[in-house]
Amino acid sequence: MERELPETVRGALRLADRQLRMLAPDDVNGMCAAVRRAATAIGPVETFYVGLYQGDNTLVLPYIFSDGEHLSADTSRFGKDGMSHWVRAKAKPYRYAYDDGRRCHVGAPMGNGVLSRDAVAVPMLGPEDDTVIGMVNTQSPHSGVFDDTFVTALEWLAQALALSLEGGARRQARERLYRNFPELDPSRLDFPTDMLHTATDCLDEVAGSVETLQSRVELLDGTQLREELGRIKDQCRLVGTELAMMVLKMPMPHDRTYPETLTAREREIADLIAHESMTNAMIARRLFISEKTVKAHVSSILRKLGIRQRSELVWFLGEKAAEPARPSAREPGGPKETA
Repeated sequence: MERELPETVRGALRLADRQLRMLAPDDVNGMCAAVRRAATAIGPVETFYVGLYQGDNTLVLPYIFSDGEHLSADTSRFGKDGMSHWVRAKAKPYRYAYDDGRRCHVGAPMGNGVLSRDAVAVPMLGPEDDTVIGMVNTQSPHSGVFDDTFVTALEWLAQALALSLEGGARRQARERLYRNFPELDPSRLDFPTDMLHTATDCLDEVAGSVETLQSRVELLDGTQLREELGRIKDQCRLVGTELAMMVLKMPMPHDRTYPETLTAREREIADLIAHESMTNAMIARRLFISEKTVKAHVSSILRKLGIRQRSELVWFLGEKAAEPARPSAREPGGPKETA
């Protein structure tokens, strides 16, 4: 079942996904950092770490970030009372509210030693058999800051990270990553607004890279500077490739056809919106039906065409001549239709 995420959250996830796909297969630090940046953009994360299970009671921590500082990699042994055991045993997210943080506080606090007041730990699942291979943990010294949306987004990020750590994994595993959120699948973006979001996400990333480079340019030698500039060029090439593939997979406006499920009345209303820019009130007057009925028809049209708003009907139909609509059975002054 598809779930709705705010556009700001989707943007952060798309950007992280793009970065994960662009990084070298052995750049574990870069992968974890991309997930942390996305999580921090979505919620007030103070402590973030990625843990990979080894044996029955060991968690290898290749990436730890706390209080604005990247800490050294570490390992940790865990017992049956802590978060690490709970996440692996349950294969689902742990939330601070489940036990008022009892499992969160079993281990030693990270960073400056201040106890967390909210935490979310989500499992990383292996791409082949859903075995829990690790966990992504976020914590905050403030209570109640990680809501359901944050948890859902962190689950998605953890799975995207798991796929990247497995070298991209197989096609079926990557398709499953996008199943609940098809709008995040770069191969399924359909509309110009999606292309705009993709382009602006990448441009923001490039601008951030340039800004970082500007602040460090005096400290870099020639080789490092060339490497940084090469990375920025790669970012630009990647978005160019993605946009080209979107254009390739996007049906041209004149190729669009109405699905058979659209009724004759719905086709008539769709054409009035697309070709005459009519409002619901104007359509109601033209067709001698109520605005409530028009609104119901419009909702049905959008749902059947798989688009989000009526303005996209113009793009969907393009300059294609309107299909002849069947004459209305209503004569001026006749009774109105009811919803």
